[in-house]
Amino acid sequence: MSLRRIWQAGLFELFGAVRSRRAIVVMVLYLAASLLGMSGTISALGRMETEISSALKLDTAENARSGVVSRTLWQSQSFQCIARNIVGDSPVYDDICGRHPAELIYAWLTFLAVPMLTILMAANRIADDVRSGAVRYMITRVSRLEWALGKYVGNALLMAAGLAVGAFAAWCVAAFRLSGADIAALLPSMFGWAAKAWALSLAWLGLALGISLMVHTGAKATSLGMSALVAFSAASASLERFGSRVLALGRLFPSSVEGSLWRASFAPVASASAWLVILGLLYLTAGYAFFARRDAR
Repeated sequence: MSLRRIWQAGLFELFGAVRSRRAIVVMVLYLAASLLGMSGTISALGRMETEISSALKLDTAENARSGVVSRTLWQSQSFQCIARNIVGDSPVYDDICGRHPAELIYAWLTFLAVPMLTILMAANRIADDVRSGAVRYMITRVSRLEWALGKYVGNALLMAAGLAVGAFAAWCVAAFRLSGADIAALLPSMFGWAAKAWALSLAWLGLALGISLMVHTGAKATSLGMSALVAFSAASASLERFGSRVLALGRLFPSSVEGSLWRASFAPVASASAWLVILGLLYLTAGYAFFARRDAR
């Protein structure tokens, strides 16, 4: 196995997405999700501000733009007590305490949407190539494993670009609709959350491609991928109700380390990101075990 050939196969996948305009569809998808999510978030915060201004009898002219009262609310002791009870994890709460509400809701929406977007974008990539016969031309230049890993690398690069575009678009909406001197400071934070969401997406990408390696049509791969997403979410939530021995099985699901991505310190984020990559490669390897025995020609 050659890392150079894997990288070349990944670039071929990426450039192929650009030539076929699939990259544009992916960018538009991430862009629309970010714009709608941030716009909806700010509208909700605006309605919250209206209610708070009315209750506290504040001057609405001073708070005409969203982002003033909501931040004051977030920093209040009463609201922080409520937030601590919701989060539960004290280290996570300590790291997110004081951050702008719009930033946190954007991160939550991104973490929520990334698994589904990843499966919709990538689940058909291998199955469609096998069905159309395009794979036979690729595996004359690289091995099957190198080709599968190249698919993983190429789609990971495409998702990184999509998340970066989405993060910048979300910040543009925030800069336009929110007030306050700290809006410029939101930009690196948005990119930081996008990078963490990308790490989360790598596990789901491995799952999507692993399923795609086992089936013959892209539609079936997408359907099974969405079913797996629901099953993984339900299984992960169910395992939290059992003891530590059973809970260890939860490490096989991406959501088991998602909480660590909310941390601000490097060590827990790096550890969670590394485990997500391992999970993605594990899922991909499981699918490859089936693909290696199939007739791809």
